[in-house]
Amino acid sequence: MTFAKQIRIAVSVIFFAFLLTLGTNAMAQDSYQGQDMMQQPAAPIEVSDADLNKAASAYVEIAEIRESFEETLAGVSDPEKAHSLQEEAMEEMVEAVQNNGLDVQAYNEIMEAAQADEELGNQFLTLLDQKQ
Repeated sequence: MTFAKQIRIAVSVIFFAFLLTLGTNAMAQDSYQGQDMMQQPAAPIEVSDADLNKAASAYVEIAEIRESFEETLAGVSDPEKAHSLQEEAMEEMVEAVQNNGLDVQAYNEIMEAAQADEELGNQFLTLLDQKQ
């Protein structure tokens, strides 16, 4: 796996997670009050070939949405307009994941597993190469 591809995957995962966090942060604050903020490390997950393929398809769509969003955002100076565009991009990304047969949590888990497991990451990159 080349360094550039690893960076590309990491940036997309972080960007997607960031957008999701923006949209759900207010709801999450209420549910976390009074709870222990310590999180247990995630257990490794089994990813089927079908789910990995779905995640790769969603990833390609998300990358296109992200690229379009970044181009559009570059010309925006109004913070309210930027926030509106961010929310719109987030909704499109969620739809891309769902239209490929996954929920957002499953997609994020697969992306994290692909980053943590070199073999799975290589399978994911092979699928991406086939789709692009």
